[in-house]
Amino acid sequence: MKYCIRCGEKNDDEASFCVGCGEKLTSQAATGQVQAASSITELQPSLFTAELGAGAHKHMLTDLYLKDQAGKVVLVARRESLLHRDYTVVDGAEKVVGYLEHKTHLTHATLSVQDAGHVAQNAVQVSNIRTGTQRYRKPPDCWIEDAGGNRSGSVVFTNGLYSFSVLRTDGSGIFNASSSGGAGLMQELSAMAHRAYTIGLIEKDCPLTLVLGTIAAIDSAASG
Repeated sequence: MKYCIRCGEKNDDEASFCVGCGEKLTSQAATGQVQAASSITELQPSLFTAELGAGAHKHMLTDLYLKDQAGKVVLVARRESLLHRDYTVVDGAEKVVGYLEHKTHLTHATLSVQDAGHVAQNAVQVSNIRTGTQRYRKPPDCWIEDAGGNRSGSVVFTNGLYSFSVLRTDGSGIFNASSSGGAGLMQELSAMAHRAYTIGLIEKDCPLTLVLGTIAAIDSAASG
């Protein structure tokens, strides 16, 4: 049995990547319970919850909330219009801390993660091109770019549309997200509308606006 040195998750001996956070395991040897317990204590991801909630239109779930383990609102991405997928991000005191700007291109969609001054910090790119016989059930290709447009990470779907890990280009984990959507495409598509994501923040200095932006981008691609 292998224990991930990043998140402490148990993995089969033949596993190459951690099932919990996506960390590369190839070079790791099997470890004992004492070492595993130490890793879990030192590297336990920070946990948050992300969920859709009512916004300006009280009977429509348009806003995306990020809450800490105590249920306190940390950030809210408020959708600016039903006609567009742009958001204003505010903190728990309703202070504007950033923006999420959505743009659709011929081959992909971009969700730009901006600070309070509309300066781009990151971008989440989601391809709208899918091939193969399972193209309508296959999760989209999705990746992260830095402010300069350089690819800095990728999204690895682990169980349908609403369970994934976000990894740096070197394979290290940024965060993971999971939702109990159930089996089948329609259940997966409705998961965000009825259930919350559990977020495990692995990279401690990852901007929380990037977490919201990634979820908003994937949800936008899934819901069309």
